[in-house]
Amino acid sequence: MKTPFKLLTLGIAGCCMLASYANSSMASPAVTAIPASGVITAVPISAPISSTDIQVTAKTEQEQTSELTSNLSVPVISGLKDKAYQTKLNDQIAEVAAKDLDAIKSQAKEGLEDATQNGYPFRPYSVDVKYEVKTNANHTLSIKVYTYSYTGGAHGMTRIDTYNVKDSDQAAAITLSDIFGGNYKDVINQQVKAEIAKSPENYFSDEFNEFKGISDDQTFYIENGKAVIVFSAYEIAPYAAGSPEFAIAIPAASSSQDGVQVSSASKQEQLDQLKVDMSVPVITGMKDAQYQAELNDLIARQANKDLESMKEQAQKDAERAKQEGIEVRPYELFIKYDLKSDGSSTSSNRLSIQMTTYTFTGGAHGMTRIDNYNALNNEQASKIELSSLFGDQYKEMINKQIIAEMAKTPEKYFQDEFKGISDTPSFYIEKGDAVIVFGQYEIAPYSSGSPEFRFAIPSESTSTNPTKPSKLVVDNQEIPLLTNKEGVPFAPLRTVAESLGYTLKWNADKQQAEVSKGAQWTAVTVGKDQYTYNKMAPISLGAAPFINDQGSLYVPTTFFDQILKADVKTEVDTIFISQK
Repeated sequence: MKTPFKLLTLGIAGCCMLASYANSSMASPAVTAIPASGVITAVPISAPISSTDIQVTAKTEQEQTSELTSNLSVPVISGLKDKAYQTKLNDQIAEVAAKDLDAIKSQAKEGLEDATQNGYPFRPYSVDVKYEVKTNANHTLSIKVYTYSYTGGAHGMTRIDTYNVKDSDQAAAITLSDIFGGNYKDVINQQVKAEIAKSPENYFSDEFNEFKGISDDQTFYIENGKAVIVFSAYEIAPYAAGSPEFAIAIPAASSSQDGVQVSSASKQEQLDQLKVDMSVPVITGMKDAQYQAELNDLIARQANKDLESMKEQAQKDAERAKQEGIEVRPYELFIKYDLKSDGSSTSSNRLSIQMTTYTFTGGAHGMTRIDNYNALNNEQASKIELSSLFGDQYKEMINKQIIAEMAKTPEKYFQDEFKGISDTPSFYIEKGDAVIVFGQYEIAPYSSGSPEFRFAIPSESTSTNPTKPSKLVVDNQEIPLLTNKEGVPFAPLRTVAESLGYTLKWNADKQQAEVSKGAQWTAVTVGKDQYTYNKMAPISLGAAPFINDQGSLYVPTTFFDQILKADVKTEVDTIFISQK
């Protein structure tokens, strides 16, 4: 019998979207103070694919009346193994959003009636629901939902709900005790207090409001191997601090020790014409100090340029609106960042940071611009280009796969709009993949957000080797290696895949082998140079699978690193394959 449904809407926290944790200092490896973020971009229609079958899509609802403006983007989860839990979880999330909408509709109606009776101006109320998927990998799903409501006054308020789920046949909510053990409160309280002590001026110090410890239902989400503890506005710090967050490394899941460190330079302003919440990354720990300084300067200058431009535009438009007797909603500028790859040896020394800049200048919605910064963290650092990852023919390869991916759901894109990637396409690097990012309206309508397409980066071992390989070793066992007339080495699929823990299923009618391990899945077809990675658009490896005289199915050895993500190395005349 399945266990009873267990769901934690962890910590219904009232916190302001428009302010964030200020003056965040460099953190110890165990805990990092994180600024609250008020920017949630549209969910990409070609979202990054991890080793999971779980999908999160948006159920949207918009309404605009004289009383209320509502814009709801509610997460809908599919692909959980426990379907009963999935249904109850989706119902729970939807019910919370529906109750919030009904409540603010009632308040807006009363507010308008009161304003009309008493003869004062009424500013329409608003409610916005947006979400971020913080983790969707390794049978773990973590979602952060923001519910922003404005009911008059200088600013609105944001409540943060988090949903952390362990995906299994009997799914359950993940608790802090699951992560840190029975003494989780002592572990977390100690690290939060230590972080607060670094900048006590940013927090309450009186005996009634100071931090005394986390609650029994403490809000948190899971991201990048850390549990991020979330506090509401006014809970442990004044309004200007927004919703303070503290990222605490999950045991045995901390980040690489030789990677760079990124802290936040935060700036918040509440002007009559403009609301500002900026969290700009400051990089330390790169091997090339001069390159690091130049990169930090480049990122900071771009953020400051956006700020000055928005201030100028907001002031001009406010003055014009005043002259014309028009009421103007304050403009907004939100900037946040995400460390996609930390430049450590485990990430092939690749540093990748994504900057998200959201601007609102009136109208139904704002606009989001995404900038990516990619650098090779060597003694002499350099900018990473797609040509260095995929070779000189990268455009042809990438364009072909993007076209194939778009063809799966053509209704989500502008017809005949994609002509190929530019000479300087925007992309970031994450988990061994390069992710191509398109701007809003570039190839798809606004509802599609910023479409993304993910490509596996070939390992260095796939480059041309002057010595022709003649041996194949898998887990210290030599396995037959075949080479075609073009010199491409092939290995027996079943033998190698099963040694890596995969299961094979042969379909004789299709002449196709399905390869799977957990949520990972791919299929290869005899005679077709088309290989899929987690059901993405098929890619070419330059050679098709074949069956030898003994009836064994052979695939190019590059299949094992580019598709199955194994560790493939060539030393002299021997190819070594092992699990990463």
